[in-house]
Amino acid sequence: MDTVDRQILDQLTVNARTSLTDIARTISLSVPAVKRRIGRLERDGVIRGYTTIVAEPGARKLHAVVELFCAGQIQREDITRVFADRPEVLVAFTAAGDSDVVMLVQTDDTDHLESLLMDLRRHPLVSQTRSRVMLNTLMGRLTL
Repeated sequence: MDTVDRQILDQLTVNARTSLTDIARTISLSVPAVKRRIGRLERDGVIRGYTTIVAEPGARKLHAVVELFCAGQIQREDITRVFADRPEVLVAFTAAGDSDVVMLVQTDDTDHLESLLMDLRRHPLVSQTRSRVMLNTLMGRLTL
């Protein structure tokens, strides 16, 4: 992957529906060249998909970062079972540092978040949680 590929990815990350013509014009490349590069990035697994983010009426609106601290040595599979069946968990990462797992969660409100945290704390592998409620979205680029 080179600088031109990164420029293409930057354009698609901001808006996955950006036209090939607009990308080509922005990075001074031909439309067929942009199309070939995007195809290669898809085949190589760099671009794993495209998504639509829908804000539905009544959709969950409260986002929080939740850190899990685990008791003793844990296996990834074991700790994943703590939250795998929770639809509130949008993404979870193992982490270096104080916490063992960092999750981005989405709940209906603070009562829902509190209930989720209480459930997580009841699990024998979880010794502690720490959370931060997100106030406003400044940018929405989540790349996994």
